[in-house]
Order: sequence, then C-alpha cells, then structure tokens
Amino acid sequence: MEGDPGRSHDGDLEIEITRLKEENKKLRVSNRRWMRIAGTDSLTGLPNKVFFTTALLPQAITKSDEDGRPLGCVMMAPDELGEYNSKYGRRGGDDLVKGVSGFLTESVEGEEKLVHLDGANFILIVPGADLQLTKKRSLTLRAKILNRQFECAGTRVPITLSLGVVSRVPSPAGTDVKVKDVVVEFLLRLDGALDQAKQMGGDRPYDDPETSF
Repeated sequence: MEGDPGRSHDGDLEIEITRLKEENKKLRVSNRRWMRIAGTDSLTGLPNKVFFTTALLPQAITKSDEDGRPLGCVMMAPDELGEYNSKYGRRGGDDLVKGVSGFLTESVEGEEKLVHLDGANFILIVPGADLQLTKKRSLTLRAKILNRQFECAGTRVPITLSLGVVSRVPSPAGTDVKVKDVVVEFLLRLDGALDQAKQMGGDRPYDDPETSF
C-alpha cells in the first residue's frame, strides 16, 4: 500500500518550518551580537559613534522638534592626553580614558545620555538645554573634574577638560527636517567647538553661537 502523499507533504512542511525557526533564532542571536559590537565601545562600555549617529542623536533631534524644546550637546576630551601616552604608554592613555568615562558616567543627570565617540572624545546629550544652559552644564563638569585624580599606569594624575558646546533650537512646526543632515551638522559643529577650546589653551568650554541649523 502506497503512503499517503498528504502526510508526506505535511512532514516536509514541518521540517521546513523547524529549519526556518532555527535560522531565525540564529539570525536573532547574530543581530544581538552585531548590536553589541556596533553599538557599544569596548574600552568604556558606553554607546559608540555608530549608535550615537544612527540612533541616539537622530532620536534626540526628532524628539526636540516634536516637543518644541532645544537640544544641547557637549563634546569633551581630556587635555594633554598625548603627553600622558608618551610618558606612560598606551596603557596609561587607556587608563585615563576609562577613568574619565567613569567620572562622566557618574555625572550624567536626568534625561542626559553619554557617548564615547572615539579616541578620548566623549559627547553628552543634554535634552531641553539652550546654549546658555548647555554651557553651564559644561562648566559644572569642568569644575568637578578639577577635584579628581585618575589612575594612569599605576600613578594618580590630575586631568582638565576641553569642551565644545553646541545647542540647536527646534525647527518650526511643519518644517521638513532632514534628520541625517542635522546629525552631520551637529557633529561638525561639536568637533569645531572642541577644537577651538583646545586652541585657546584647553581647560575651558567654547560655545558655538549658531543655534539654527
């Protein structure tokens, strides 16, 4: 007696469904691993540049426009890190970056989010902060770090910060905003403001006066 072709078909379908479920499971695991790699900095455990530019900052810009509130960001870096690297080696530089990361993480308030952008550069997102409030926030961080010393290859050293301050006013209701372009502009302005602070001798903030972009 020949087998029931309907049963054979059902069996093949169940095998295929099982195979697809296993593939989906592997894909989900792979995606989670990719997000950990792409979204988190390995040295500090903080969100990295990829996650900042593709998720955190675009979301903050969109929410700022929806709520009609300004959006502030502070880009900061420890001063004279190159000298510490020369004196104490790469380990010393990594120690300082991790120490500054810990200090900044402890200093995050309310809705703020902290990112390790790259190298020794960090960005603090300050929702609802106009230029004056964002600069005030940067001055608070600058003052607090002066009272701390940081591990550097077995030695405790002081650190100062250079800080670039940028704030954007929300776009008028109904405006067609290209968030990707705003992200690029934010990064350019933050980088330029931080560079200005360093050129002025460091241990200070520099605020970009342009708030409409």
